[in-house]
Amino acid sequence: MNFFDSIQLGFAALFSLESIILLVVGLVVGLIAGSIPGLSASNTTAILLPITLGMSMEGALIFIGAIYVGCQYGGSIPAILLKTPGALGSVATGLDGYPLARKGKGDYALGISLTASTIGGTIAAIASIIILRPIAQVALKFGPAEIFLLALMGIAIIVGISDKSPAMGLLTGMLGCLIAAMPADLTLGYPRFTFGLLELYDEFPSITAMIGLFAFTSLISLTDDDASGTQKQKQKVGQFSQIWEGSKRVFKSPVLVALSTFIGLFVGIIPGAGVNIAAFIAYSQAKLFSKKPEEFGNGAAEGVIAPECANNAVVGGSMVPTITLGIPGSGTAAVMLAALIMHGVRPGPQVMREYPGQIYAFMLAIAAASLIQWGIAIFYTKFAVKLAVTKNQFLIPAVLATCLIGSFATRQFMMDMWIFVIFGVIGYILSESGHDYTALVLGIVMGALAEGYYAIAISISRGSFSIFFKSGFAWAMWVVIFAVLAVPIITPIVKKRKAKAAVAG
Repeated sequence: MNFFDSIQLGFAALFSLESIILLVVGLVVGLIAGSIPGLSASNTTAILLPITLGMSMEGALIFIGAIYVGCQYGGSIPAILLKTPGALGSVATGLDGYPLARKGKGDYALGISLTASTIGGTIAAIASIIILRPIAQVALKFGPAEIFLLALMGIAIIVGISDKSPAMGLLTGMLGCLIAAMPADLTLGYPRFTFGLLELYDEFPSITAMIGLFAFTSLISLTDDDASGTQKQKQKVGQFSQIWEGSKRVFKSPVLVALSTFIGLFVGIIPGAGVNIAAFIAYSQAKLFSKKPEEFGNGAAEGVIAPECANNAVVGGSMVPTITLGIPGSGTAAVMLAALIMHGVRPGPQVMREYPGQIYAFMLAIAAASLIQWGIAIFYTKFAVKLAVTKNQFLIPAVLATCLIGSFATRQFMMDMWIFVIFGVIGYILSESGHDYTALVLGIVMGALAEGYYAIAISISRGSFSIFFKSGFAWAMWVVIFAVLAVPIITPIVKKRKAKAAVAG
């Protein structure tokens, strides 16, 4: 069956009444779940997976896919309004989204986020449909060594986003990598920095740590505002006009949108890379090529556009290796893989021949969900944005309770609630001393990923480091890594020379 016949079958399956209802319900569930800190897309889809047993194969995939799409945007709502990322991919969004909200531009920031999410997700899903078969072969060339270098690139970005002190940023990032190395050794299973706690033997709760670093720190700052008598700005919130202004702002940066979407699609296609890498790489390149890089971290619109385009583009991209190779491109894609197997489908190259209609209906559903989420999410956003002017005496205990529940729900360990508090205090100390804790977050997330794939690569090569230089992709990433590290060193030198030349002239 050729491509166009398969697409036709996909459209026929998508536009059934059952599929449309499941698409809308999945989107709403995803939006709500994504905006609850700790309740990520992978958690939500895993919890709801059993109820898909009573659905048809395409209905189950459409439902889970719509939840995935909704969660990606939903996570940006608390990240922007409360600096509390609802999902891992929303951490980068909060870096500039929250400063905008603090300036009374919460509606504007959410309008940017919603439209960037819609455009990035829709374009990436359509592109994934077109390249579904051929691109899977390219993804196979990305082995453990290449994914390790991709994570290393993410760690190198720490220097690029640390304006005040690149050295301090790198040091904090390395501390994050050490924290990520607390669990047992991946190869030998020997406990390292677990302090005798079984809860730290298997993995370090990075989601809980991030909720603490961002949410707890912002809650303390809110109590400081109350103590100093600072009142929240009186502003009208939930204004469609401001959301619309934010939406229009996205269209003024077409190159940034295209590049960030490509980054998200590309990273999504690579099995195991994850949405965090995509969001931070997109954020870094936006800052690198910006005419006003000093605005990043203080409410730059580009700082919201780039990560939102990228993390939503990952959704479509991650489906490519999941469907065609049976290798999940993300945690949520792994749940999607389980949904396929539950319905008697064995993912792999043959699935495109045996179930073309159902698979293309699913991919078209992701594109449709990304597109129609704008209309659905805008009404949800109009109510969610009112958090920005909720009185602190009500907001602080509500958010604190939600974060504690989210911290516990991630792994269902009581100790994770203490980790939330501990990292909240660490974040507050770093913030008060003038240091950015974003580098610590990147180190924790990327460190765990880098260590895992480094161990696999070294095992494959039997201890030889040549595996990290064998492929063209590997060499290209080494070039990018050194370029990212060199920019903060070279830029001040160039500025000094220009200043001297201007004085001399």
